[in-house]
Amino acid sequence: MEQTPKANRVHIGFFGRCNAGKSTLINMLTDQPVSLVSEVAGTTTDPVSKSMEILPLGPVVITDTAGIDDTTELGTLRMEKTEEVVKKINLAVYVLRTDEEPTTDDMHWLGLLKQNNVPIALFINEINAEIDKENDKEKIIENKTDASTYVETHKGLSELATVIGSADFTSKVKRLELLDLLGGLTPLDVEGDQTLLQGLVEEGDTIILVCPIDSAAPKGRLILPQVQTIREILDYKGLALVCQTEELPAMINSLKNPPKMVICDSQAFDRVDELTPRRIPLTSFSILMARFKGKLQDLVAGVEAIKNLKPGSKVLISEGCTHRRQCDDIGTVKIPNLLKKQGHTDLQLEFTSGGAFPKDVSQYDLIIHCGACMLTRREVLRRIECAVVQGTPIVNYGVLIAALHGILERAISPFIDEIKG
Repeated sequence: MEQTPKANRVHIGFFGRCNAGKSTLINMLTDQPVSLVSEVAGTTTDPVSKSMEILPLGPVVITDTAGIDDTTELGTLRMEKTEEVVKKINLAVYVLRTDEEPTTDDMHWLGLLKQNNVPIALFINEINAEIDKENDKEKIIENKTDASTYVETHKGLSELATVIGSADFTSKVKRLELLDLLGGLTPLDVEGDQTLLQGLVEEGDTIILVCPIDSAAPKGRLILPQVQTIREILDYKGLALVCQTEELPAMINSLKNPPKMVICDSQAFDRVDELTPRRIPLTSFSILMARFKGKLQDLVAGVEAIKNLKPGSKVLISEGCTHRRQCDDIGTVKIPNLLKKQGHTDLQLEFTSGGAFPKDVSQYDLIIHCGACMLTRREVLRRIECAVVQGTPIVNYGVLIAALHGILERAISPFIDEIKG
């Protein structure tokens, strides 16, 4: 927790043909050998990521991708991985070389990025010379083409991307200049000034956070949403009080004035609801995340589908991280058990985790998603949109658990105007 979580960083993807100079550029910008560099086409296979700071953008994740003209045996699979990157990033850097004409592959991928509304920065790799082998002797032939001439020759590029930088990527002379250019861009779907507790906390407010410590809790630390919430309360100059479930009444009674709000782990919703006086607003970390990263109104609307579940209904339970499963894991154990307890038996349950999420979700009767603390806002919005467009109801853990315990109205009451609006 010493660094900004990846999900809260601006994600920048680097694209281009094999040997365009993507990896060299990334290594120059990060000042580290993040990506392998070789004259052999297809050196970069799977996407490679590196976290760093680029001002004034702030914390970012830079991702190198395979060449878009990869013709190796695994090229098709690599392109599928690159397409996944397109759907998750907030900003794209596309690399071209002055000694090569833009190809149909280049125009296709530039168009795909544009179609996904990703801002595109075009970096031109100025190749100042080329090596020609003749009679087994190397001789240098000067290449007169520079970036300005290149762009002028290929005017169609400016319709798809913004040309912001050019340099010989093997030289670090322009590193700071290129970083400044990159830092001045406006990324897509970043939280920006929006915060997890926006409109909920003011200076001096007391917020109680109920954080159960069970077998699934990480040893020696709190989970990410809990840490983020504590940090935000401190940012607002509020008072963050933390306790476990059964200690809640004592904490409330110790206060001269009631807390502004109680925020709990969704797994403890039913018990915390019993222990929290009705006059005190109550919600969960998962619902806060749904509001912060996605569209809470769509996730609340998906609750209606729970009533229509019957034996044989197909349900997808999707998590954004790949933590080690415990015997009482919330996604694979607790939620299925809770559904059974509420009478929803013999469901066809499927599970995904991490970056995996089906393109076709129309086959499912319901999608139950985690709080998505490990996913970017853009990826969460994409998954929700995917479900809504295909007519598949989607809820998240907090919304589902509150609904099954009959306390959804209370759990979303702090945001009811936003949901109706």
